[in-house]
Amino acid sequence: MKKNKLSENHHCIPQFYLNRFGVRQKNGSYNIHIYNKNNGKEFTNSVSNISFVKGYNTVKVGDVETDVFEQLHNRVFEKGYSKKLGIVVSELEMFFKERFSINCLSNKRRKELDLPQFFSQENKSFLSFLLAYFILRSKRARFFMEAVYDKSYNMMNHAYESMNLDRNKFEKNVVEVLGTRENLKLRNVVSSFNTKEINQLANYLFKHTWNIGYNCSSHLLYTCDSAHALTTLKKDYPEIYGIGYASPGSMIMFPLTPRICILMYDPIQLKIDKNIVIDCNYVYLNEALVKFINENIVFDAVDEVYSQDGDWDILNNYYDREKIPLGHKPFSVQ
Repeated sequence: MKKNKLSENHHCIPQFYLNRFGVRQKNGSYNIHIYNKNNGKEFTNSVSNISFVKGYNTVKVGDVETDVFEQLHNRVFEKGYSKKLGIVVSELEMFFKERFSINCLSNKRRKELDLPQFFSQENKSFLSFLLAYFILRSKRARFFMEAVYDKSYNMMNHAYESMNLDRNKFEKNVVEVLGTRENLKLRNVVSSFNTKEINQLANYLFKHTWNIGYNCSSHLLYTCDSAHALTTLKKDYPEIYGIGYASPGSMIMFPLTPRICILMYDPIQLKIDKNIVIDCNYVYLNEALVKFINENIVFDAVDEVYSQDGDWDILNNYYDREKIPLGHKPFSVQ
């Protein structure tokens, strides 16, 4: 019986999302500019050739390897969800286009555009689910779990050495306590397709207070192989360091295009700081805010940062100012 050939290049961040930061070519593909954090190299490539890990979603069930989860991703997300994201982005682009030509609109349309909460709860729910899926599928989430496994393994190994325990029982005890690395991979893959887990994280994101930011600066927004950035909510522009998804004070930035970015504020911290932010309202992003968002995107990237136009001025200045070394990883991975 002939075996079906398994797919190899599994994208950590969906291609339909990264396409929005690329430039469409005559053959229908999208080219994008890449900055590699590990070696400092800058280059251009097709979206189809970046942000993937070979066999990322290939798992072993019994003695059989299967890429069924990657097939599921291609069928549901790359095809179906890409269309929905396109509709949401088109609505946002049209809204801001009308805002910029407000004097050409009827009085009725002006009033409609000035209403608070112009962004629908349905769209907010969809993007919450989409970002939750991106997070659970990302390199950052998977590499973090692998790092935890490795540290736990090393701690057990050190305990056996220092206490002179029976080494013949070591591997068996590791499997009983931690499981195997293959089981860990299976759990990670299943987790990113588990509707209950996605919905739990999506519900957390949905309960944030959202603003939709439009980039009015001379620089385009970056994205990366994490597709989002985390920081803490402080006065003015926060210091840049990573935190957990459940930490009060978190601010999450989710760039949708080089011009549009979702800003999510923790309502608990807003209440503590007595800040008033209208949910689902719009804001204009100036040079300082775009610089702040891009720096956080750079920090949050595991291996690569992406840009539509290859303008790395913000990234290079950030690296020089903060003296960030090559190979820098976000805290959750380190």
